[in-house]
Amino acid sequence: MSAYDGEMTDNDPVGWRGLVYNTPVVTADGNKVGTVHEVLGSDAEDIFHGIRLANARHHDVMLAASDITSMSHSAVVTSLSADDVAALPLYDETATHHLASVGWLRKHLGWKQDSDSDEEPGG
Repeated sequence: MSAYDGEMTDNDPVGWRGLVYNTPVVTADGNKVGTVHEVLGSDAEDIFHGIRLANARHHDVMLAASDITSMSHSAVVTSLSADDVAALPLYDETATHHLASVGWLRKHLGWKQDSDSDEEPGG
């Protein structure tokens, strides 16, 4: 039997579209700092912005894609320390929808398509 038998495991890397609600978020040294509440990105432009995570204090914060080192079904790993995650500002849905340099954000919970476009009306 070869090392790869065609079966995926929870530790295999996934792309941003493969993340699911409540996936643990951990630091590089394995400390759990929260769980995924939403995946933030643009389907049309295939741009991953980051995740909305519920931290250990049950506050939602935005963890930028640049602060994520790996993603799998078992965990999202961040390069930030637990103290850095605790110090992130509270998630502001209005502010995250207006990322001028990349366009509108698309939020995903469970990846159910709700329209043919990720553009918000009136934008």
